[in-house]
Amino acid sequence: MDKQRSAAVWAAINDHARAEGGQVSIDAVCLIGARTLRAQGVGVALRGRLMGYEPVCASGPNAYRLMDLHVTLGEGPGRDALGQDRPVLVGDLSEDDTRRRWPMFAPAAVRAGARAIFAFPLLLGAISVGVLEISRAEEGWLTPHQAADALVFADAALLVQVQQLASPDGAVGEVKELRWGSAERWAQVHQATGMVAVQAGTDLSAAFVRLRARAFADERSLLEVARDVVARRLRFEPD
Repeated sequence: MDKQRSAAVWAAINDHARAEGGQVSIDAVCLIGARTLRAQGVGVALRGRLMGYEPVCASGPNAYRLMDLHVTLGEGPGRDALGQDRPVLVGDLSEDDTRRRWPMFAPAAVRAGARAIFAFPLLLGAISVGVLEISRAEEGWLTPHQAADALVFADAALLVQVQQLASPDGAVGEVKELRWGSAERWAQVHQATGMVAVQAGTDLSAAFVRLRARAFADERSLLEVARDVVARRLRFEPD
């Protein structure tokens, strides 16, 4: 990997961190990634026990919507990149082959304003522990330079994760304090899943399937349905 390119990416991440109070976070990786790659959105999801794919950061509402679709519909480039330990690059979500591969996700993503998605796994050795997703509002491919930068941002996201797990006070680059930022948004999905399991008298996996199915049937985001469950506006009865 080009050391100058890597250094430039880290310098931009650290500059943003200082401007925001001296903290390197996964949010900074997503925000600077979107700016550098001229993307509509950049998001990071990690491999999780319950959802398999758990969003922890997105650069804005468009990226959040696409990540929500991955979770709610159970398919998409990000999930494939995470499960197959390799990049999944889609230059045109409206192509017939793409729609056949992801029959629910592809048209829903286009309706959400995305035309291209590029997903890069966060590789720890040979195993992906997460995925970095780049979305664009127009069709087309990343240039070789942009693809190289995307790999640097994927490495940066992985390093932030590893440092966070190893030591909350560990340093990344020149900045010492780390934080996960947006991860708490998806804690509501876990809380709602637990509540549905109790209400419906089922296990967590089945409860999560029911939560996803309700979001899909109502054409709402999984987060919206989860918030209704947590606020006790929505209740699931036993089958």
